[in-house]
Amino acid sequence: MKKHTAVLLAALAVFVAAAAGTVSAADNVSDGSTICNVTITGYECDSWSDEQYPIIDLCGEEYVPLFTTNGNICAVHVNKLARLMLDSNETHTLGQGEKIYLGEGYALEVKKISIDYMDVWLELTRDGQYVADQSISIETDNNMTWNVILDNVQGENDIVVMKVYVSNIFVGAENCIVRIDGIWLINYANARTLNVGDEFGEFTLKEIINGTGAPNLGSLVFENNMEPALTCNVTAAGYECDSWSDEQYPVINLFGAEYVPLFPTDGNIWDSHVNKLTGLILDSNETQVLEAGEILDLGQGYALEVREIDIDSEKAWLELTRDGQYIADKNVSMDTDDNRTWTVALDDVQGENNIVVMKVHVKNLFVGSEKRIVWIDGIWLADYANARTLNVGDEFGEFTLNQIINGTDASNLGSLVFGSASVTDETSVTDDTSTAGFSSSPSSENESDKFTNTSTEPPTSWYWNFWKSFTMKLK
Repeated sequence: MKKHTAVLLAALAVFVAAAAGTVSAADNVSDGSTICNVTITGYECDSWSDEQYPIIDLCGEEYVPLFTTNGNICAVHVNKLARLMLDSNETHTLGQGEKIYLGEGYALEVKKISIDYMDVWLELTRDGQYVADQSISIETDNNMTWNVILDNVQGENDIVVMKVYVSNIFVGAENCIVRIDGIWLINYANARTLNVGDEFGEFTLKEIINGTGAPNLGSLVFENNMEPALTCNVTAAGYECDSWSDEQYPVINLFGAEYVPLFPTDGNIWDSHVNKLTGLILDSNETQVLEAGEILDLGQGYALEVREIDIDSEKAWLELTRDGQYIADKNVSMDTDDNRTWTVALDDVQGENNIVVMKVHVKNLFVGSEKRIVWIDGIWLADYANARTLNVGDEFGEFTLNQIINGTDASNLGSLVFGSASVTDETSVTDDTSTAGFSSSPSSENESDKFTNTSTEPPTSWYWNFWKSFTMKLK
């Protein structure tokens, strides 16, 4: 004998953990609702080949809407569901007193076999308690099926909960046996009534549609409470400086603000580190004319100083600092256009090396009657010191980072996929920016002769737009 097991109908709630797209016999409509339709299916037992019963598939689990013996298949109780435990044409041969254990506490016992009357007395029990019994005659095919009908199943009467087909009775030298060729059983004891507004995880029952006739047997309409996934794609942007017109850098728009994924000097644009982001402080083609010793304040504590101008060798010695501390320097030569660009690449930026953090283009050097000046017509600067690494599971208010997709080629530069957060942490970036790895204070002003910042927002705005407005779950 085969022992069958089943899961309680309470497991119905499990269906919400899967994507709506995996629900069989369901339609996804434009408003995000998922419609699970009642369909009809045939019994496995050949003797019931001209009969059908209703079924509804919720995420791969089959449930049976309660139906009666005195109505057609369209008159089902769409929102009153029982899990289908058995629909079997397996053959069972049993002697008198033997039982078939059907799972979930249900059992079918052969109470008595009467050869004289050609009938068999069967009894259904659950957890050892009597449920129903029937003497089944095998004189005609119609009499060989026992339909177990119960009242008060989720408030409904005449509900079909089990079918048993007895194909024959045999007499042996010592024993009589009965042959059963079909069993159909629902877990009626754990049936459940669904009501509009019931919530199952991220789904809410929005509408119950009763059947009107074949092929419309009724439906359950579920609404997804969670916002759909939000995919933020990395794109390519051109530099403002005309001398870099044939170059691009990666950007990603997160909720209306642009950030730069860290990218190396020696790779393709799709080799950027999609989840390691920094704010863009400057992308400017504004002309700056500076003398030796002058400092250009770039904002956020960054500054560019002209250390020396050498007319004889046609070079300008430039130095980048942050909060007055040395970062990098370069003698920029005027001999070729390529050499006129100083690309500042740093190591150990969020654990990555050779990261482009700044580009400066020196247009020319001039000698006046008293002064020497350098003409700068392009500056690009990322706030690498406040870069941030995002990890899957990080929560930002309503959103959770679900997936990091690295770039593969020019058509796919990578993406960040956000879903709705189920839990909101109480630690806000605005309450404790130090825990987020940021400083909320604007940098102190340097004593500079020249002052420019092409950003239209305060120095800290690059991360305020994103980080300030979100609550984070810190890893």
